[in-house]
Amino acid sequence: MDANGAIRRNPQVVYRELAGGGGVLLHLESGAYHGLNETGSLIWALVDGERGLTALVADLRQRLDDAPDDLGAETARFLADLRERDLIAP
Repeated sequence: MDANGAIRRNPQVVYRELAGGGGVLLHLESGAYHGLNETGSLIWALVDGERGLTALVADLRQRLDDAPDDLGAETARFLADLRERDLIAP
C-alpha cells in the first residue's frame, strides 16, 4: 500500500454505527456484513478519499488515548484486510 496514496471507500459499501460503539459495513453487491470495533469505525471515518496511510495514521494517533507504538503497522494490516474484502477501492 502506498503510504501517501489516497485511500477510498468502495461506493458499494455502507456503514452503520451500532449502539454501544463500533459499527457494521454492508457490501451491497455481495450482501456480506463486516463488524468493526470502535477503532475500526474511527479508521473507517478517516477514510475520506483524500488521506493516505501516513496522514490517516497521524490523525488516528491524535484521536486515540495511549496509541500503540505499532499503530502504523496495525492500521496498514487493517486496511489491507478491508481491501481484500473489497471494502476499500484498490
